[in-house]
Amino acid sequence: MKISLICTVYNEGGSIEELLESIVGQKRTPDEAVFVDAGSEDGTRQIIENYSEDYEWIKLFVEEGCNIAEGRNTAIEKAENDYIVGTDGGCILDEGWVKAMEEAFEDGHEALSGLFKPLSDDLFEFVQGEIRCAHYERENVPDNWPPSSRSVGFTRQAWEDAGKYPEDLFTGEDAKYNSNIRRAGYEWHVVRDAFVYWRMRPSWRSYFKQFYLYGEGDARAGNMFDYPGKIFGVSKVFLQTSTTYIGLIGLAGAITEPLLLSLTVAGFGAHYGYYLSNLKSAVEKKGLKTAPYFIGLVPVQTLGHFLGYHKEKVRKWLRL
Repeated sequence: MKISLICTVYNEGGSIEELLESIVGQKRTPDEAVFVDAGSEDGTRQIIENYSEDYEWIKLFVEEGCNIAEGRNTAIEKAENDYIVGTDGGCILDEGWVKAMEEAFEDGHEALSGLFKPLSDDLFEFVQGEIRCAHYERENVPDNWPPSSRSVGFTRQAWEDAGKYPEDLFTGEDAKYNSNIRRAGYEWHVVRDAFVYWRMRPSWRSYFKQFYLYGEGDARAGNMFDYPGKIFGVSKVFLQTSTTYIGLIGLAGAITEPLLLSLTVAGFGAHYGYYLSNLKSAVEKKGLKTAPYFIGLVPVQTLGHFLGYHKEKVRKWLRL
C-alpha cells in the first residue's frame, strides 16, 4: 500500500519546520508528501524546498491565491497514490499517525477520521485547547465521528464520489466535505491512535476571527441544519445559533422589561453548559485561574461565529 500525504499552506514560516520534522520522523513515512502553497511571502516555500532536497518524496506546488479547498484538491490531483492522508499547517504529527492510518486502510475503511490534541504555550492557549479539544479525547469520540481535515484519510475513489472538496467555500469546506462523503455512501471510521497536535490561537483577536470565518463558511455551505457535528441528534450550528438568538433577544428586551434578562441567562447559559465538562477538565489540570479565560472565550467564539454567519447571509440576500 502506498500513501500520499497532502497539505495546503500559506505563510506558515513560524511552524512549517515542526510539521516537516514530524513527517520525516514518522515510524512509517508517507510514500510522498504533497504541499500546495497559496502564495506565501514569509519563507514557507523555501523551507519546504530545502526539505525536498533531502527527501525527494516531499513535493511542493505553488497555486497563488488558492483557498484551502482548492489547495487540497490540487494536492490530491498531483498525488501519485490512491490512499490519501491529510493535515494542515500549524500541526505536528504524532510519530505513529501515518502507521495508524495505514492499518485502518488495510482493514478496509475508506474514510478515516483521525484525532487531534491542542498545543499551547500559555494559559490563554491552554484553555482554548480544553474548550476546543476535550470532546475529541480518544475515549470520548463516537466510532463514526466526522473528522477535521487537519487529521483525515480517504481513498481517491471516496474523494471523487463525494465531488471533491467544495471549492466555493473558503472555510467550513471540511464540514461540507464530511457530509458529502456520507451522502456518497461512505461512513467515517475513527482511528483512535492517529492524532496530530494543533496550535491554538495566540490572541483574543485571532480567536474571534477564527470563529468569525467559521461562521462565514457555515453560511456559505448551508450548514445550519446539515452540519455533521450533532448535539442530541441536532445540528450543532442550529443549536448554537438559536440559543444565541434567545440570549440576544433577552438582552435587547431587558431595556423595557428586566425579566427578559432570564432569556439572556438561558441562551448564553446553554453555551456555558455545553462546555462545563471542559471547564472542569481545565480546572483539574491548571486550577481556578483557568476560569476567567473560560468565561471570556466561550462568548467570544459564540459571537464570532454568529456575526460571521449572519454577515455572510446578509451578503447573499443583497446579491439576490
